[in-house]
Amino acid sequence: MAVLVGACSVRVGAQDPTVAFQKNYRTVLDNADVVVLRVHYGPHETVGVHDHSDHPTVYVYLNDSGPVKFVHEPGDVVLTRPPTHTGAYRVSPGRRERHSVDNLSDTPSDYLRVELKRIPLGALKWEFRGSAPETLVQGTKVEFDEPRLRIDRVVCGAGATCELPAQGSPSVLVAFSAAELVSNERTALTFERPVAWVPSGAASKVKSSGPGALDLLRIVLLNGR
Repeated sequence: MAVLVGACSVRVGAQDPTVAFQKNYRTVLDNADVVVLRVHYGPHETVGVHDHSDHPTVYVYLNDSGPVKFVHEPGDVVLTRPPTHTGAYRVSPGRRERHSVDNLSDTPSDYLRVELKRIPLGALKWEFRGSAPETLVQGTKVEFDEPRLRIDRVVCGAGATCELPAQGSPSVLVAFSAAELVSNERTALTFERPVAWVPSGAASKVKSSGPGALDLLRIVLLNGR
């Protein structure tokens, strides 16, 4: 009986990727609105079977990477994600997933899973793919806009400090290069932890910590319009 209970415990634990595959999935932000996982697959690495929630999700790609194969269960449905580019993203309406992973490339794959806890399954009507910008032009551009979710791309020039006006809804910020966010406190945004939470009604400023322009996404969690 003890052996059986132990085996069941291992099997249940293995379904949570942040427990079973800690070097591949790491929680970098978790609150009542979102959970953000930072994901890393090494070159030609295989990650065993695990589960993901059915929350609507924004996948944000942090590096240029090669194809990655996902083998879904049950039914062994095989999907190959094409190469990704730094600054690109994908909006998924959400679905529960159980799969294993094979990185088919000589390069690592690094991205974020921004899981939107408060947006009901089915509230986002369509899947969307946002391309990485070919050039960085200073300013703010709305790239995705639905009643429950808006995604802005904000570009802040080299050496500049840019205002992020207060929103009537909370936001997740994702920076694609080293940056500093100034709101109630200073927050460093790095490749390993490129995420910051901005509460509803909070104004902030952002600036690049490196020599070039700063490219970031502002994922705004709307209450419906």
